[in-house]
Amino acid sequence: MSKIKEHMLGYEVSDWIEPQAHVMVDELVEYQVYCMSLSELTQRVIKQVREEYYSNPYNEMVRKHNEVFNE
Repeated sequence: MSKIKEHMLGYEVSDWIEPQAHVMVDELVEYQVYCMSLSELTQRVIKQVREEYYSNPYNEMVRKHNEVFNE
């Protein structure tokens, strides 16, 4: 993965956060996801995907919709 993508996704280690904090966050996220019900996990994914679509320009959304439903 490129350094730019790593930075955008938050993989780059910040100098103000302890390196161990990244490990703890990863472990806590894994634990929280493991403890979620399937319904809650589905709701969170739906919300995130919906926000991604709304953040795209209208033309991009039309293109994606046409790819899925018009072909």
